[in-house]
Amino acid sequence: MPERLGNVLRGNLDVVGLGALLVVLLAAYRHYDPEVFTGASITILSAQFLPLILAAMGQSTIMLAGGIDLSLGSVLALAMAVFAVRADDGVLIAAVTALAVAAATGAANGVLVAYAGLPPIIVTLAASFLWGGVTLVVLPKPGGSVPSGLVNAYNNGWNGIALPFLVIGVVLLLWKAVRTTRFGLSLYAVGGNEHGAYASGIGVRKVKIGAYALAGVFVGLAGIGLAVQTGSGDATIGAPYTLNSIAASVLAGVSFFGGVGQLRATVLAALLIGLLTNLLLFTGLSPFYQLIMQGAVLIVAITVKTFATRERTD
Repeated sequence: MPERLGNVLRGNLDVVGLGALLVVLLAAYRHYDPEVFTGASITILSAQFLPLILAAMGQSTIMLAGGIDLSLGSVLALAMAVFAVRADDGVLIAAVTALAVAAATGAANGVLVAYAGLPPIIVTLAASFLWGGVTLVVLPKPGGSVPSGLVNAYNNGWNGIALPFLVIGVVLLLWKAVRTTRFGLSLYAVGGNEHGAYASGIGVRKVKIGAYALAGVFVGLAGIGLAVQTGSGDATIGAPYTLNSIAASVLAGVSFFGGVGQLRATVLAALLIGLLTNLLLFTGLSPFYQLIMQGAVLIVAITVKTFATRERTD
């Protein structure tokens, strides 16, 4: 039994390490907000962090396939704008439309990456301007309207249930199901060794397109969550989510070269970044120093984790 437990811990060192860091950060957070563990506070925080968590899951999915997406923030803003503009026609219709648009833009990115023969970082950087322009056409200035009842239920809970927390749980369960499918296994195979995967009969291009499309669904959900949280849409709000989603993925142990990583760890890493940002706000530091401190902490955390990973593999 102890040996089995040790094997489980060794196989989930990223999750265990991030969980320990999260406990430390929550203890510090409690110093500024004694009610952090109450139902109301959990609901508010989960509503605040949900967009980053989902965006990071989307970025991690692409990184698992050996790619990266610098257009993620633009796609998130596009989904947010579409949902906010169409919400008056019905929340369900607006959500389906926003998800379809996000999945389609993700698939389009995947097609460009799979067939253009260019590095994903170049393709998606160009795509970020394309989707950013489309978003401004959909919503030239902040606006749109999300039903106030939905906004209240999302931010304050519905019959005692934290809806954002529930969404995170459902998405993780769906990912667990996808992870065991042929596509999920192929995703890791392509990221780990693209040429080997091709030689094994895996449709590498199809897997890449599927990875970007699936990431688009995650990012679309993030955009919807952000629209519901704020009650409106904003075409320029997505930019910070691109870099933060990459930071969360790397902090979670997702390899830039693909094939390595767990989305459970990505969720914890996104929570860490969100809590760290809030803690820096509580300290009253100037926003400029907050950015410096946040960047320094992330660099140190990623550096320590990188050295720890090298020690395990040597």
